[in-house]
Order: sequence, then structure tokens, then C-alpha cells
Amino acid sequence: MLPLGRTLLVAATRALSTTVVPRTTAERFTVGSLGLVDHSTGHTILHLESRDSCRCSTCWNRHSNQYRYNYGNEGVKIKDVIRTDDHFVYLEWDDGHVGQYAISAEGIYGNGEKSAPSPDHVKVTLRERLNLWPVEPGQDTATLAKAWKWDDLGPEGVRDMLLHFMQYGLAFIHDIPSDKGLREIVNNDIKCGPIWDTIFGVSSEVKALANASNEAYSNEYLEAHIDLPYYTQPPSVFYFYCKENNAQGGHSFWVDSFSILERLRITHPEYFEVLSTTKTTFHAFSPGLQDVFITGTYPSVELTDSGSVYRYRDLFFARDNYQFVREVPVDRRQLWWEAYRYLRRQFDDERQQLTQRLEGGTMVLIDNWRILHGREAFVPNSGSRLMEEAYGDWNN
Repeated sequence: MLPLGRTLLVAATRALSTTVVPRTTAERFTVGSLGLVDHSTGHTILHLESRDSCRCSTCWNRHSNQYRYNYGNEGVKIKDVIRTDDHFVYLEWDDGHVGQYAISAEGIYGNGEKSAPSPDHVKVTLRERLNLWPVEPGQDTATLAKAWKWDDLGPEGVRDMLLHFMQYGLAFIHDIPSDKGLREIVNNDIKCGPIWDTIFGVSSEVKALANASNEAYSNEYLEAHIDLPYYTQPPSVFYFYCKENNAQGGHSFWVDSFSILERLRITHPEYFEVLSTTKTTFHAFSPGLQDVFITGTYPSVELTDSGSVYRYRDLFFARDNYQFVREVPVDRRQLWWEAYRYLRRQFDDERQQLTQRLEGGTMVLIDNWRILHGREAFVPNSGSRLMEEAYGDWNN
């Protein structure tokens, strides 16, 4: 016996069925043994999925954009396709319920009656619409180094910037007012906060220091890397804000690890396999961290269940080679080092890098799971070079 709420639901929707327009002959949708078949896409929506996704006003609360009921265990089946319009296919199920399944972005996100996010925006989810960089990124700086001016960053500008960032792993904002701090920019202006509180604090300044407690706080060449690889989940977004830069040298550069790894998968599958299955350890315990010791062991190349590259970890000065020796057999380590050195040669090839000198008032958003960042050496005491950095998460 159905609960009272479900009983009323069935009764109410049976009354609706008498007012529905008869089905058309030119059908995009038909009912198969498994569920609803969409002949335009080739997709089959299972009987259970169609009912669990019903967007009629009885099943879907348009004030909260949330479902009122969970039909995961109902076991109902689609009885008939009644009609379609631009946003919905209208269905009847074998328990008498008549409702609608959304077939457009407006139907899914806008209830078919108000403006919805553009398809490009709603389709961007974690790792869904990656655009891999070309073999020589410097040949396409207009795309990869695309920048948004601060005064143009209204709501639409921010959405376009973040869409570009999620696709290419990199986005630039220019002409930020000098009185703006990084926390204010991220949390209040582009609304991508909250900023993560890491072992380096909520945000930190990056400048050359004598006897620096971190290799980044020097004036020397810093090879391409990702930050905080010893975290179980390294921060996925790295905010790097140039407040002032008058030093000689010190250009920044970026490398798309995913693009190079996909080529490695094809040309050297044995290298790809050892890098994605052999775990290495990273750690942080410098005096500047005030008695913090943090460590984590993971493959350099992390994959999804379907085999797609999900995340890359690499920070040369934080790798624990001693732990690597203790935990991994020597023949496996030999192959790993062979693969890693080959991969590093690709990362360190200037043709594979996008290079720019950052000027004051510029912020870069960097995909810290994908895009490696580095710095050329700069002349000490040749001018001020002050950066501020912070971290965030894809969920924001």
C-alpha cells in the first residue's frame, strides 16, 4: 500500500491525464523494454530514472528546485509517451501518474518557463569539457592566455572566465585595483570562496627571502610543479596574484600535464602504466611550517574508473625518495624513474610551456590538479617582486 502522500499524488495526476494533448505520430521518443528511448541521441532513460526525474509540479518543487519524493524503489514502468514540446516529453506511467521528463537545458535548469544557464555553463562539470593544450602552447597564446579586465567582470564576465578556466585550466584577470587584496577578490568579487586554510595559512605572500624555508621563496629557477601534493586532496584551484613586479627576469610559465600525459599514453604506454600505478610519497616538514609534518602516498598520475586522467601530482622538493626506496621494489623503481625523467623532459621543454611576465594587478587562476606552474630565475635586489597566493576548491 502506498503512503498517504503517494496515494494523493497518484489520484491527482490521474485527473491531469484527461487534459493532455494526444500523442503525435512523428515521435522522437518511444517506450522500450528498458525504458524511454530517445532516438535523437541514442540514449535510453530507464523506467526508474524517468519517474525519479519527473518535473511535473507534483513531483518537482519549483520554489526550491528539488524533488518532493524519492521513487528509487517504486518499480513503476512507463505506459505511454503522450506528447513532446521544446523542453519536455510528457509521459504516463503504469500506476496512473502523468508527468514530464526534461529534454532541454531550459527544462532541466529553468523549469521551461524562465531563463536558464547557457548550455555551455551547465555542461561544465569536473573534468567534463577539457580542452587539451596544443603541442606548442606558445602558438596559441590568444586562447590559452586569454585575459579579462577587472572592469569587465560583471556576473556574465565571471561566468565566461570560469568556463574558460575549467576548460583550459588557466585564466587571467588584468588591471585589478591596487587596494584589492586576494581574499577580497576571491571571496567577494568573483565569489569563488571560501579560500582554503592550508598549512601556509589562508593566504601567503611570495617574495625572495634569505635562507628561505620554501624553495618558492627564493629568486632561483623553479621548475614546473603542482602545489601541496602531500594532501589527500590537493587544492584544485590555485589563485596567484601579482601585486608588484619590477624585478629583472622571473617570468612565469605553465604546462598542461594532461595534454602531455595523453600523448605519453599513446607513445609510451609502459611509462604511463608505471606512473599511474606506482605510489610515491610527498611530505612537508620545513622549519618555516612551525613543527608541522604532513605526508601522503599516491600515484603521480591519478585516473578515474574509466581510465581518464583525473589529477597529476609532482613537486620535486617535496618528494620523499627514502620512503620510495623502502616501499617499492628496485625493478619497479628503475622503470618509474625512467618514465618520470622522460615525462619531466616534456614538461621542461620550453616549446611545451606558456610563458608570460606577470605585471602588478594581474591574477592567474590555475587548475592545480592539471596545470603545472613554474618561474624563471630573477635578479635579486633588481626590483620588488611581490606575489600573494591562496587555494580553493572546484566546489566553489
